[in-house]
Amino acid sequence: MTVTTRHPDYDENIELWIKLDDVCKGQKAIKAKAKTYLPVPETFGDGDTDRYKDYLGRAVFYGVTGRTLNSYIGSAFNKLPEFKRPEALEYMERNADGAGRSIFQCSQRMLRLVMKHYRCAVYVDYPNVAPSRNREEDKRKNAFPMIHTLNAKSVIDWDYIIVGNQKKLSFVKILEMVSTRGPDGFTRQSKEQYRVLRLEGAETGNLFYTVQIYTSDDDGNWAEGIKYTPTDYHGATWSYIPFSFCGAVDNSDDIDNAPLLELADLNLAHYRNSADVEESGFIVGQPTVCLPDVSHEQYEIIKKDKLSIGSRNGFPTKVEIVQAEDNNLAKQLMTDKWEQMKEMGARLIEVGSANKTATQSDNEDSIQHSVVSLAVSNISEVLTMALRWCAKFALPDHELGSEELSYVISQDFNKPKFSEERAKRLYEACVGDYLPWAVWYKYEQTGMFTEEKWDEIQKQIDQQRMSNPLGNYNPNSGGGNE
Repeated sequence: MTVTTRHPDYDENIELWIKLDDVCKGQKAIKAKAKTYLPVPETFGDGDTDRYKDYLGRAVFYGVTGRTLNSYIGSAFNKLPEFKRPEALEYMERNADGAGRSIFQCSQRMLRLVMKHYRCAVYVDYPNVAPSRNREEDKRKNAFPMIHTLNAKSVIDWDYIIVGNQKKLSFVKILEMVSTRGPDGFTRQSKEQYRVLRLEGAETGNLFYTVQIYTSDDDGNWAEGIKYTPTDYHGATWSYIPFSFCGAVDNSDDIDNAPLLELADLNLAHYRNSADVEESGFIVGQPTVCLPDVSHEQYEIIKKDKLSIGSRNGFPTKVEIVQAEDNNLAKQLMTDKWEQMKEMGARLIEVGSANKTATQSDNEDSIQHSVVSLAVSNISEVLTMALRWCAKFALPDHELGSEELSYVISQDFNKPKFSEERAKRLYEACVGDYLPWAVWYKYEQTGMFTEEKWDEIQKQIDQQRMSNPLGNYNPNSGGGNE
């Protein structure tokens, strides 16, 4: 076995992950793969490349899957996630992964990967520097822990060991692309390298985490880099690998079909039907000249001198103009698949759909959002754990509660519609000093009710009463009774 060896589950799923990526990218990526997604019809014969090129060019791929994915992302993040953290991790709001993505953008990327590949991965690292004595020394070293989000295609291999009654991640191999500039400063070169995370010391019971980089030379020979042992803020080694999978169902290493796989397969089938419909329309869409009684000698004359239609020169045989009958089978197959795609989630992007009852809408939304809801719950859990790993790298006291350190994505995906009746009731409650005027104002501006706890609302009511003890309504003072 070599450093390039891949996990069997990886080999089993890599083609599906590539297919989902292509489908979500849209028509350009799909047509670039040509026969991979649009096989050559048997009636074309071998070597008829020009006809297949026209067949491919006329086909239309509708980007249903990619647009549906974008709609899911928009629904999941219509509210800003709740991010609680100490001051030392404030930089996560600007650059959480070292590449300029905030933690909010990282979580959006994770949801996108989970929906396409079923899972993604997260690991936390820290620069290979000596432990700092204080935070100012960290800043001078530019040493900050970072949360890296990985797509499923980057995690090549993994393994576990059993310690007591616990299953511990013991090995992770990550494929990375490293870009360098040539001597002229303009030529760009990309090379592969492998980052290997290990949990060592199982034979002695003294577990410790190590990192090693493998690089290749121009001849393709792989060389081991220096192995180093990361330590936490206090200089102690890690007894586990700060790495976790994040999945659509749970955060284990199990792999199942991606949530968007069935929709993508239907999208591709719809694309193939489109190619047949366009081909049929091109071939039989125009009237065709027919000579039912032509003789062999007359046929040879036509081949030589051609046959003009509508000219003054006649031809001594019967000439007819025929039109092929409509065949709507392929078109009907496209229509059927379009309806099936809408049932699988594409209805999120449908424009001008018929009115539905509130119960119908709620049921449809719950079906669509159940998968996304579970995924964002798993992402919230993984990112909260990753933040705790960051705290262990960067803070002397990293035992923080959920009120001090957490990341939670809202699972309330349905943005409520503005209701004049509700606005009226809120106004009456504010007039009666049962709610602060800020609640009514927010609903008028955003259509959303306040998320403040009752204790905070009660304080605002008390302040409102104290500022206007006579109960006269004054919009400049914040309200009161009329």
